[in-house]
Amino acid sequence: MLVIGLTKIVPIAITILECQGQYLFLRRRNPPYEGLWSMVGGKVVPGEHIRQAAIREVHEETRTTSVSDYEYRGLVTERLMNPNGALLAHFLIFVSHASISNFEKSHREGDLELFSMKDVASRKSEFLPSDYEMFHRFLETDTQPRVFEAELLRSNKGYHLVYFREP
Repeated sequence: MLVIGLTKIVPIAITILECQGQYLFLRRRNPPYEGLWSMVGGKVVPGEHIRQAAIREVHEETRTTSVSDYEYRGLVTERLMNPNGALLAHFLIFVSHASISNFEKSHREGDLELFSMKDVASRKSEFLPSDYEMFHRFLETDTQPRVFEAELLRSNKGYHLVYFREP
């Protein structure tokens, strides 16, 4: 049973980033999801459109000099739950894809690293489970944006993906 507290829905813009023929990920320093690899992104601020927020977050977290080939890919509604069924957070995640040519390896949000597709697969356990799914589901261009639902369980053993599905 879902127990709802005072949690607000938080809009997030994240981007699958290609750089130098690989993919750029951020190891998060801050909760939630601290210590896990995730895509670059963050909160959409009031008044921002999704494209503007995504590109701003890419610039802020990578310190890149330019973002190119931006493309919106879809939406994920993600719930973070505790083992008792209480809702800890609810995110509306707008997923995009873009390319950058350079980045700085460290940022206040975490450290950045390039991964090949093989690296992503072999290090799956180090990734935020829902970001791992989003990366794979939104990597290829589709004819139209897609929508998914995800639920993560946060326990003393970390984060577990309960489901990632189309509604």
